[in-house]
Amino acid sequence: MKQFYICFCFSIFSISSVFSQDTSTNNNIPIDANNSSIGYVELFAGGAFGYVDGFAGGGSINALYSNVLFTFGYTMNNEQGGLEYVENEIIPINYYKHYRIDNFPLMVGFYRPFRGASLSASAGLSLLMYSEYVDVNTFSIFNSNPTEMYSNTNLGFPYEFNLKLFSKDENALVGYGLKLFGNLGKYNYTGLGFVLSIGNYKY
Repeated sequence: MKQFYICFCFSIFSISSVFSQDTSTNNNIPIDANNSSIGYVELFAGGAFGYVDGFAGGGSINALYSNVLFTFGYTMNNEQGGLEYVENEIIPINYYKHYRIDNFPLMVGFYRPFRGASLSASAGLSLLMYSEYVDVNTFSIFNSNPTEMYSNTNLGFPYEFNLKLFSKDENALVGYGLKLFGNLGKYNYTGLGFVLSIGNYKY
């Protein structure tokens, strides 16, 4: 319960900070900046550790409105357990156990472009699905038959920080960089990955 209150306070603080910053900076933004639109799609892949340790990847849709960055995304975190052998009367069976998190975050944050690069940070709420399943086959990767053993749905408190580099060409639509991401809650994790951004990212 204590961890829940810490996560809740973190999300509320992040959201309130964004909107308070928006109020104080609106008067300093050039008129044409208010009329411009920033929107982009991100794809990322890397590794994560926490409740589930392993490969992590996903994507998101991002839009900047009134100096506030809105993000809706998807993150998958998957861990494959070790190979086990189960004796069978006819033939031994390969047995793999997998642990997986599917997270659907909705976040708000800030976005700041500068000198061919950008910084952004976001936090919010998410719908998180945790599952455990086994993959059984007879010594062949082509005869896999995954079976879900356990699943649970929970709320999460996702967060992310991005540092991206872009071409100085005004017509360039592609950027790349690093993403630090994670989730606070029952199924917590933290990850780092390479991110590819496509879209309009400049004022």
